[in-house]
Amino acid sequence: MPSQVFSLKMDIKQLDALRERLASPLPGWKAQKLLSPVQTNRYIEDSDSAKKAGVNLLLFPEDTGELGLFFIKRPDKNPNDKHGGQISFPGGQEEEGDQDLIETALRETEEEIGVSKFKTEVLGTLSPLYVFVSNFHVQPVVSFIDHKPALKLQESEVNYVITEKLSYLSSKEALANKDYKVRNYIMRNMPYYKLQNDILWGATAMITSEFMHIMREIR
Repeated sequence: MPSQVFSLKMDIKQLDALRERLASPLPGWKAQKLLSPVQTNRYIEDSDSAKKAGVNLLLFPEDTGELGLFFIKRPDKNPNDKHGGQISFPGGQEEEGDQDLIETALRETEEEIGVSKFKTEVLGTLSPLYVFVSNFHVQPVVSFIDHKPALKLQESEVNYVITEKLSYLSSKEALANKDYKVRNYIMRNMPYYKLQNDILWGATAMITSEFMHIMREIR
């Protein structure tokens, strides 16, 4: 768990600074590993055979002017889906016709929660992550919409949506550790984010960790 975590108000005034920061060298593994569920650097090794995916960190203004972030809960219906039932960002696998993984992330966001790419502004990208369990190269994209949108969920891909303020995600109360069993493997003292009645762990937590590291830099 990060040694210095504190709560701060994060609002739309920071968007220009965020855009500029995302265009500079990123913290990458230094920040990602703080929420890594296992002690391995395989997340940065990548593979030539990896499937490619894009995920979208979609920011929006809360009524207070603070920035919020969308997460989705994946259905847990397919026993062969290694990420079923988990919390993630909107996003998915690259498809033929996608110009790049930014377009993949925006397309999947529209398909999964109904937010059109024409209503959002791409601010930049975070460090890619190799999810070795499912052999995916994941490119996180950071985008912004200037209002809290009405959502239309793709039920086959999304059980429900969770929104959290960045001020909460930056607080001590948001982080915890626990022993956590996934299938037949127990991850000891696994770091995670507490999201209402769910836990955010694994690759999505690692991506969130890098993003929050950047937001604290530009506070």
